[in-house]
Amino acid sequence: MSAADSPRRSISLVARLVLAAVLWLLLLLAAGGIVLALAFRGAVEEEFSYRLDAILKTIIASVEIAPGGGLAMSRPLGDPRFDRLYSGWYWQVTQPDGRQLRSRSLWDSSIPAEPGSPDMSVRHVEGPNKEQLLVVERDVQFPGQQGPTHVLVASDLREVSGGVQRFELLLALALGTLGLGMIVAIVIQVRYGLRPLRQMLADLQSVREGTAARLSGRYPSEVAPLAEGMNEVLDKDSELIERARTHVGNLAHALKTPLAVISAEVQGKADRTALTQQVQAMRRMIEHHLGRARVSAGTGRLGMKIPVRPVAEAVWAVMAKIYRERRLAMDIDIPPDAAFRGHREDLEEILGNLMENACKWSTSRVRVSTQRAQNNLVVRVEDDGPGISAERQAEFLERGKRLDEKAPGWGLGLAIVSDLVHLNGGELTFSKSELGGLCVAVALPSV
Repeated sequence: MSAADSPRRSISLVARLVLAAVLWLLLLLAAGGIVLALAFRGAVEEEFSYRLDAILKTIIASVEIAPGGGLAMSRPLGDPRFDRLYSGWYWQVTQPDGRQLRSRSLWDSSIPAEPGSPDMSVRHVEGPNKEQLLVVERDVQFPGQQGPTHVLVASDLREVSGGVQRFELLLALALGTLGLGMIVAIVIQVRYGLRPLRQMLADLQSVREGTAARLSGRYPSEVAPLAEGMNEVLDKDSELIERARTHVGNLAHALKTPLAVISAEVQGKADRTALTQQVQAMRRMIEHHLGRARVSAGTGRLGMKIPVRPVAEAVWAVMAKIYRERRLAMDIDIPPDAAFRGHREDLEEILGNLMENACKWSTSRVRVSTQRAQNNLVVRVEDDGPGISAERQAEFLERGKRLDEKAPGWGLGLAIVSDLVHLNGGELTFSKSELGGLCVAVALPSV
C-alpha cells in the first residue's frame, strides 16, 4: 500500500472526548459562575437598597414644615458621611415648587429627580464626582404642600463592590478548582472507558507480530461485535491461506503421476501418444485446481453425471505403465451405468490416489468395484497387501503423514481424497478387504 492509499490519521479518540468534555465543562462553569456572580451582586445591592431606604425614612422623619411654608430639616442625621464633600453619600429633598434641601456632601450639585411614587424605587445614576450611585427614592405628601415632595438618598456603589469582588474572586477560585478536578476526572474516565480499545490494539499488534492468531481478549458489549468481526476476518484469511496451501499440495500430487509416466516413457521407448495424453492431463489438472482456487469451498458441488468405469480404466492404464514390472492384476467391477455427480477432475483424483495406493501396497491384485446405496454411489478400491489396523486409520488421513517411510511418496494421497470427498458431500471409510489387504470405500453423490 502506498503512502497516498494509507488511511489518514486524525486526532485521537482520547483527545476528542477529553476536548469535547472540557469545552462543555468550561462553558457550564463559566455560565454558572456568571449567574452566581450576578445573583450575588443583585442580592447585595438589594440588601444595600433596604439599608438606604431605612436612611430615607429617617430623612423623611427629620423633615418638618418651616414657618414660611417650606420644608426644613429638624435635626441632623448624625452621619458624617453626608457632611463630607463628595463623600459618595448624598440625600436630597425636592419640594413641589422645585426648591431643594441637599446634604452638604453634594455642595452645589444635585441629583436629577424623577417622578416617583410613595413606594420605594431604586435606580442607578452618575454622581457629581462621576461615580456610580445607587439611588433609593420616594414621593411623600407633607401637610400643607400642594404636591408630593421627592426624597432620595444615594450611595456610591463602591460601598458594595468590594464585597462583591471578593466573592467573585472566591467563586472563580472555587470554580477553577472544581473545573481542574473535573478535567482530571474526565481524563481518567475517558482513558478507563477506552481501555478495551487499547487492549484490542495490543491484541492486533500480537496478531501482526505473529504471536497470536486472533483476538482473544474479553471486551465489553459495545466493542465485542467489532472484535468478533475482526476474528471472522482473521479466521477467513487463515482458511484462505490454508486452502491455497492445500490446492498447491493437491496440484503437486496430481502432477506426480503424469510426471512418473512421462519419466518412464522417456527412459524407455517413448510413446508420443502417451506423452501427449499425460501433458493434456497435466494441463487439465492445472486448470482444474486454478479454477477451484477461485471459488470458496462448498460451492458448486454438484455437476454433470460422470461415468465411473471409463475413468477407472484410464487410471488403470496409467498405473499399468508405472507398475508394469510387478505385473499386477486389476479387476474393474463397475457397471456401465454407474455415475458420479460432480467434476470429472475430482473423480480422477479420487480414483487415481486410491488406485495408486492400492497398487503400491498390493502383492499381486487390485480390485475396483461400485455399489449403489440410496442416492450415493459407493466406490471400493481393494488390494491384497498388508492392510492397516483400525487404530492407525486416522493417521492415514493426516496430510503429509506416511505410515511407511521406506515407500516412495509424499503422504498426501489419502488426505487429498478425504478433502475431495468432504468437498463433494461424500464419506470415506476403511475396512479389511476380502482380498486380505485394505478396502477403502468412498460414498459419492450420484443423483
